[in-house]
Amino acid sequence: MQFVLWFRWQPEKTQEVHELWKKFKYPNEVTLIHRFIVIGRHTSIAVFDAPDEESIMKITAPFSHFGVAKVAPIMSLEKAVALGI
Repeated sequence: MQFVLWFRWQPEKTQEVHELWKKFKYPNEVTLIHRFIVIGRHTSIAVFDAPDEESIMKITAPFSHFGVAKVAPIMSLEKAVALGI
């Protein structure tokens, strides 16, 4: 299942967050689709495919003391339209 994750960190933690990103590895069971930084907003966005909630915890836990992660399931607009939603 695909998810979008928004992570907003405290501005004074920017350097620490950048250092963690340099060494952070997504779990083997997760397929990273895209990562983005929202310029000037202390926010990053990741789109990924994950099999379960345990995988999501493995992604969010290392960053939890720097800010707040919000995760939501997503689907393509085309699929939603085809389903009549």
